[in-house]
Amino acid sequence: MLRDLEHVSIYHITDVANLPGILADQALNSDAAMESRNPEKIGYDHIKRRRLTEIIVPCCQCRKVGEFVPFYFCPRSPMLFTINKGNTGRSPGCQKTIIHLVSTMAAGIATGKDWAISTGNAGARHTTFSADAEALDQLDWEAIRATSWQGKQHQKSAEFLLADSFPWSAIHLIGCQNSAIAANVGALLEQIAHKPAIQIKNNWYY
Repeated sequence: MLRDLEHVSIYHITDVANLPGILADQALNSDAAMESRNPEKIGYDHIKRRRLTEIIVPCCQCRKVGEFVPFYFCPRSPMLFTINKGNTGRSPGCQKTIIHLVSTMAAGIATGKDWAISTGNAGARHTTFSADAEALDQLDWEAIRATSWQGKQHQKSAEFLLADSFPWSAIHLIGCQNSAIAANVGALLEQIAHKPAIQIKNNWYY
């Protein structure tokens, strides 16, 4: 069953420290584009390196995963859990400064850029990719929507990938863990024409 892509939400997580750069560019850029700009990293360095140099997306001219802007199909991802546990080198409990930038799959496809769906974590060597929206129906939506995902971490980590950059104008919501970060985000958006809604989403965090 082909889904209504306007209602397929996608979620990109980043540290709020990266938001000024995103606003200056008016876009989220791929790791490949950002490599020389020293952003605040929240993931595993070795997995980012694998995505940049090893894992290809065959349905998109065999470009590397790191050349795409990644989104999950859910908030409260397994990656957020492992970051918050301190497993990637940041301090345990660091999720409070991480924000969710929310858009839709339809908005991504409307850019005209190459895009793909991964069946799980796009940094895993056994993941498969498709540039056909019907591939959505092959994802494990029970795992994606679950709050308890033990044994289903890979399936819950399915991704939507958009080549090179994702326009800021296509972000419609920013989810924050607490009021202090929400206020920080609001202050950063004061002089910005496009202002997504800002909401405190405690259930998007651990």
